Amino acid sequence: MPSPRPTPVGLYQILQDFECPTASVRVFRMASTGDAVAGHVHRRSMQIYVALEGSVVVDVDGAETLLEPYGAMAIWPGARHSATPVGADALLMNISIPPLAADDQVATPFVHEAPDMMLPHDGGDVDVED
Repeated sequence: MPSPRPTPVGLYQILQDFECPTASVRVFRMASTGDAVAGHVHRRSMQIYVALEGSVVVDVDGAETLLEPYGAMAIWPGARHSATPVGADALLMNISIPPLAADDQVATPFVHEAPDMMLPHDGGDVDVED
């Protein structure tokens, strides 16, 4: 039995929400008039975002990347991210590994931090000088 699906963060139309034991896939449309994936974090899942139609700006921890059709990028667990269409409606797909569960998505406001003030997302620790 599939796990409960996460509630969307932001405003977009989900066209496909598929889950199998090792991954989940969502395909969604964002209108150019105010739709966006709001800022959020995944505790366990890494995601691959793929632009299918239109252009999308993906903000990951304050660094913006423009994805044009067929462009792809990885978003690692713990990274704050959002996505906004640019100019026209956009069709975006994300692949979550492991499957995105309802308790693995936490909405978070974006606060742009200086890179030297950001904590690592890889489970490492910050070196402290004595």
